[in-house]
Amino acid sequence: METLTTHTRNVLIGVDIQNDFITGTLAVKDGAEVIEPTNKVAEAVRSTDGTVAFTRDWHPAETPHFDTWPSHCVAGTEGAEFVSTLDIQETDSIISKGTGLTDGYSGWEGISDKGETLETLIAPRNTQETVRVFLGGLATDYCVKATGIDIATYFAGNERVTTYLLRDAVRAVALNQADEANALKALEAAQVLAISSEEAIAMIQGE
Repeated sequence: METLTTHTRNVLIGVDIQNDFITGTLAVKDGAEVIEPTNKVAEAVRSTDGTVAFTRDWHPAETPHFDTWPSHCVAGTEGAEFVSTLDIQETDSIISKGTGLTDGYSGWEGISDKGETLETLIAPRNTQETVRVFLGGLATDYCVKATGIDIATYFAGNERVTTYLLRDAVRAVALNQADEANALKALEAAQVLAISSEEAIAMIQGE
């Protein structure tokens, strides 16, 4: 009997690493610290012909979302641009979310200009492929949490997709003291596994 060989594809999802969340109207404390580990994991993923995608808030100028939060990441403005030190390549996918009147916390709700979604980017391409999803970005207690839970929930029961949280590549808004810890617990409960970027890179490189 012929033995089928499995192939592992690595996927990085960088969530909302945009100017307004780093230095702008909704800056996350120490948010810039997610950039370096995200860049390193992205480089490792690309070296294996994996998939790199970055989500972005891409809000209209007027939205009920701004009743809750200061105006931020309005489509086409400097605040909505990715930070200049984030390593984005032409082969990477850009997923826009929050483009209408909903909050758009989860990258799962977004779509690229090419019609790509996180579902289409992550889903195994054949029966021999397994997928490792690495998740980082801003902010742990909102968009990262929502995105991670949606990914893990959709692929729950699918042993060929595993989702990891890059613990050193996320930061929280933490309006309340317990928000970050609660977000991490919610992600863990959804079977999102917390690892460091160094552990992710070693995994990607087969060490």
